[in-house]
Amino acid sequence: MSRADGIILVVPEYNHGYPVLLKHALDTNLKEYIHKAVGVCGVSAGRFGGARVIENLLPVLRELGLVTIFWDGNSPRAQHLTSGRILDQAHTKRIDQFLQELIWMSKVLRYVARISRSEIAMKLISLNCRPPRV
Repeated sequence: MSRADGIILVVPEYNHGYPVLLKHALDTNLKEYIHKAVGVCGVSAGRFGGARVIENLLPVLRELGLVTIFWDGNSPRAQHLTSGRILDQAHTKRIDQFLQELIWMSKVLRYVARISRSEIAMKLISLNCRPPRV
């Protein structure tokens, strides 16, 4: 986990929320999550495609120090999604957007992590911005 640049969570909706075992697993690696990009794919047999699990999980992920991305990977009626291949081409497009956003955010966070505070301060000064107080 500590070497990963980004994380994809594929989470089934369980009584409109996330499974308790997932919460337990997330709570066991707290320091490894700080400033990592995360994308959530909600999976549901219903028409909402795990939207409720994603809605409930986002504040938890942010509290753990993860950086959530803009796109979600909702999969409604998951039991009808594939039959050896993806049946819904619109789903393929949404997942591609999801993956591209996760990759972009992972790269940005990895790049920013390599920059020292003094380099950030110098860049802000060159842009006529005041550096943050530490």
